[in-house]
Amino acid sequence: LEHTDILPQHSTASLAELPGGKVLGGTTTSPGTGGEKKAAQAELYVLDLGTKKVEWHGAVLAGTQTYTDLCAGRDGLVFGFADEKRFFVFDASKRQVVHEQNISERFGRCTSQQGTRAFVTDGKGSIYILFVKGIARLDPKTFEIAWLAQSPVSIGGGGDYLDGRIYFGTHAGWWWNYSRFATKEGYPGAHWMAFDPKTSRVEDFGLGVRNEGINTGA
Repeated sequence: LEHTDILPQHSTASLAELPGGKVLGGTTTSPGTGGEKKAAQAELYVLDLGTKKVEWHGAVLAGTQTYTDLCAGRDGLVFGFADEKRFFVFDASKRQVVHEQNISERFGRCTSQQGTRAFVTDGKGSIYILFVKGIARLDPKTFEIAWLAQSPVSIGGGGDYLDGRIYFGTHAGWWWNYSRFATKEGYPGAHWMAFDPKTSRVEDFGLGVRNEGINTGA
């Protein structure tokens, strides 16, 4: 299966598993470093893994450039973020958006580093969201988002759940605070962090590797 067999001029930015051996993909129009943007807006698509065919695709949120992250819920619903700030709920069976809101004023932007993982699940039904400013919990029935804790430093890389805690990394990139752009001396490095939902406590383990960023972890 070639990338051109999915959506030409698009790159896949996010994926969520659907029932029946299918996946929901979210694209980006960003061409990457040195590339030329050719697609006007990002789309969602349904891919059948058995036939390796795209059976549906559509620009469900007008003007979206990147479907930042997707998370499969129950009853065919998929939660997602578009352009880091538009939270939406997509009904995969009806192939339509059933809920959408701009959360940037209330929570700021969600994390968006490589391997986004803005949504973190605990395997028991709880869904957490990593924002640049901190951590929140999503109610999968009402679609309400509740703020849990602010992070002492900006969250960059996405997270994962282990033994009751959510682990994640902080900012990544030499542009940190725009200080001495593109020099190691200007970027101290990223921190490994953990959040405990029971205590709402964020623990900072310090720098991972000096002058190095953290995109994601598991």
